Amino acid sequence: MVAIDIEGVDVFFPPTDGRRRPVDSPSRSDRVADEEGQRPELEHGMVRALDGVALSIRNGETMAILGPSGCGKSSLLRAVAGLITPKAGRIYFDGAEVTQDSPGDRHVGVVFQDYALYPHMESKRNLSFFFMVNRRTEEIGERVREVCRIMGGGFEELLDRKPRMLSGGEKQRVAVARCIIRNPTVFLLDEPLSNLDAQLRARMRVQLKRLLRHFGVTAIYVTHDQSEAIALADRIALMQSGQIAQVGTYRELYDRPHNTFVAGFLGEPAMNLIPGMVSGGRVRIGGRDLPLSADSLQILEGEEVTIGIRPEHLEFTGAETPETIWLRAETVQPLVSDREQLTTFEFDGMHLTARHAANPDIVPRAMVPARFPATKLRLFDRRGIRII
Repeated sequence: MVAIDIEGVDVFFPPTDGRRRPVDSPSRSDRVADEEGQRPELEHGMVRALDGVALSIRNGETMAILGPSGCGKSSLLRAVAGLITPKAGRIYFDGAEVTQDSPGDRHVGVVFQDYALYPHMESKRNLSFFFMVNRRTEEIGERVREVCRIMGGGFEELLDRKPRMLSGGEKQRVAVARCIIRNPTVFLLDEPLSNLDAQLRARMRVQLKRLLRHFGVTAIYVTHDQSEAIALADRIALMQSGQIAQVGTYRELYDRPHNTFVAGFLGEPAMNLIPGMVSGGRVRIGGRDLPLSADSLQILEGEEVTIGIRPEHLEFTGAETPETIWLRAETVQPLVSDREQLTTFEFDGMHLTARHAANPDIVPRAMVPARFPATKLRLFDRRGIRII
């Protein structure tokens, strides 16, 4: 097991030079755009993929690197793996600097999104290739038997098949087995389930969780899917535009988001974010005062702010009170298994989402009295930084 410390890491890539390349050999900046969505911004003619990233990962911890397309998740994993070299900053394994070390010297195991299996080799040869190259063939038999035991039922049947004879889920199982057969000190998983259908993803998620617990090694799991991050990780590092926006458990990030980006990204559906104004020591939205007051509001007098409230925290009183805000229902989506419904409301030209108990009175076009509980509100300043 290894503790990983990442200190002020910057990563740049040259931009696309416009020359036509074969489909199977895009430039690195093309790959950043293709794998992570929109192209990162240029700085001095270079693509900045990581911007002063600092992160500490504890010994034996599974850290999820979560974020939207284009935020630098895969670039961070590749920097830790040694597949790219930072322009600035340092990376440490157990206090020893590895910034300039090769991937082989770091003793990491990597699982890629596209499996990266050798297409002309059977699964057994894919698993044992490292040992053949390093002339350690005497270890192959025992290591393959051990990895078959760890991977569970049916895996041995895949050993004689080439990748073209495997399903997506089977390819991913072989890719994971190839990672663990070398007994790496760190597992690095780059969106390993994103090519699988929903049912298969759920099954593989359970198996990955079992494997991570079995080995107890430090792991970095890159994903854009917060459900995977919640299921697999001890903590989450949420990234935005090449930087770490916030680190913590899912509950910490969900309940106490550092800024409006974190608030708006986490949650299904995400937090409602409503523009408001501080006036007379109170926050006004849509001509109504919210039941929110704090000493910090005095210094924000006259400033624009943002109010956040989670969909499940909106309350429907059934009767008008001094704190009532009337909302117009637009769409209703029943959540039958939970005996709830997901309702979209219109308020002062904005759309709000609520998750609440099934209510036959809340139907499209109905005017519904709602309450915003003060203890559930989050207040962000004009920069988007949380105040309350």
